[in-house]
Amino acid sequence: MPTADVLSTSSPYLGHGNDPTAFKKAYNPTHPGVLEVRFEDGDFQSRAVAMKNYKKGETIADMSAATPSGSVRYSTVQVTEKDHIELNSDLVFCNHSCDPSVRFDVSAPAPPNASKPGSSWRIVAERDIREGEALTFFYPSTEWDMSQPFNCTCDGGSKCLGYVQGAKHLDSSILQKYFLNAHILRLKVAQLRAQKKDTEAEELERSAILC
Repeated sequence: MPTADVLSTSSPYLGHGNDPTAFKKAYNPTHPGVLEVRFEDGDFQSRAVAMKNYKKGETIADMSAATPSGSVRYSTVQVTEKDHIELNSDLVFCNHSCDPSVRFDVSAPAPPNASKPGSSWRIVAERDIREGEALTFFYPSTEWDMSQPFNCTCDGGSKCLGYVQGAKHLDSSILQKYFLNAHILRLKVAQLRAQKKDTEAEELERSAILC
């Protein structure tokens, strides 16, 4: 498995794990003026970076290009207890960090009969972001149980978990420090209650950073 920033699910994605020179030649930006992909040599080293400054809480982009996925892959994001999506955009290059710069907020329900269900899901700045800074998010905020966990060597310093495998495997005291999507909160609370850890479940519900 890669030892630096990686994608969020379970199989290689073309743009990260293959020849960046060849991929760059065919690259067509999906969010011009908002973010761009910096292609780097080595597996899983390419990344999305901000093309301008963003303030904390500012919406950077939506996920209107997303489509449902019938399988779990490196390029998919979990949006409910059972459902995953393909981003179909440069957002797939937002890598993991234990000290993330953005959140993937997929808690809002998709509009009924919407042709673009991802239009209600947002990428939001976790803090002030400078132009050229990498856009990273905390994978366990969307992913419950990753089929291919990895050793993390992100730039999160003392916050780095060291090993990332989904929210299912994290202590609730760690999750309390992060934004969590609604499906992750529900799954974790159910897990804690099944383990007879009702007090922990209640504490997580009270303190969860949830939009």
